[in-house]
Amino acid sequence: MNFKSMTSVSTIAVVFALALITVDASVAQTSAAEKKTDFGYDYEGPYLQFGVSIGQIDFDGGNVDNNASGGFTLTGGYRLLPWLSGEANFTYLGGGSVERGSSNIGDGRFYAFTFGPKFYPLGAFKVEAIPDSIQPYGLIQIGGGRFDVKNSSRWDNSGFIARFIIGIDVWATDHLGFFVEGGGHATNADRVDGVGVFTVGGQYRF
Repeated sequence: MNFKSMTSVSTIAVVFALALITVDASVAQTSAAEKKTDFGYDYEGPYLQFGVSIGQIDFDGGNVDNNASGGFTLTGGYRLLPWLSGEANFTYLGGGSVERGSSNIGDGRFYAFTFGPKFYPLGAFKVEAIPDSIQPYGLIQIGGGRFDVKNSSRWDNSGFIARFIIGIDVWATDHLGFFVEGGGHATNADRVDGVGVFTVGGQYRF
């Protein structure tokens, strides 16, 4: 992952975080008198997430190696029940060099759009030792994705994507929180076995 790519992603993350803090402060001022604090599972409604990711694309072939790539995730979701949300996610990774033998082919890239349910087990089975502001989850999504190597059309592939993730939501206020998650994307695309991704980010619920 090159310095330029990492700097761009970091800049986007800082801007997004500042925007979330500004919006949250504004909402808090207008609604403080109307509503008590609720960090828990009772919330129902839409939310947005932005995350900074690091991952690795597993290109198929015994003599093909790919370095770690940087990227981001964008997610829109709706909390339907204390234990269930529906989400749509876009994931991008890029900047990790792909090497075949001793030759550098180019930078690997991965794009995917997936959607599906997100499950919060503690929303259905309360555990007193864990506060409601800390919400573990798991999600399973399906969709499509594209893999390529910059400046090398031979490695362009598209295919079905299944996304498997586990993570934790942590809510600091009624609206503002962050999340940490990790998992992988399985695919049927040629020349690629899958993608592993770890993400840290912020989120806002309306």
